[in-house]
Amino acid sequence: MERNKVKPDTILKNFRRDNHHFADLFNAALFDGEQVLKPDDLLEVDTDISSILKCNGHVETVQKVLDVVKKTAYGMDFVIWGLENQERIHYAMPLRHMVGDAFSYLNNCVSHSRYFQ
Repeated sequence: MERNKVKPDTILKNFRRDNHHFADLFNAALFDGEQVLKPDDLLEVDTDISSILKCNGHVETVQKVLDVVKKTAYGMDFVIWGLENQERIHYAMPLRHMVGDAFSYLNNCVSHSRYFQ
């Protein structure tokens, strides 16, 4: 008898990629159920924030892929909404998120700044 190989993380990623499900989660958690975040305002963002780090002639690649990332634009301002699924408590998760945020900022700096060339 063959068993299904189903990963809960993959199921949750697919579920949360739907803009309605994504917006519902953030509206419930952050806005007391008020429909502040609208599904039609959400845009898909690349979840691969891998980067190349260069410092004093040393070059290293770092790979990081986030679960689900969306963006909303409000005129000239925008908000990046990120979601990482977690099955068990992992006390280093805040640090993992900070590293992911740092890579995102680094990628933006590299593509928009002459200082990182």
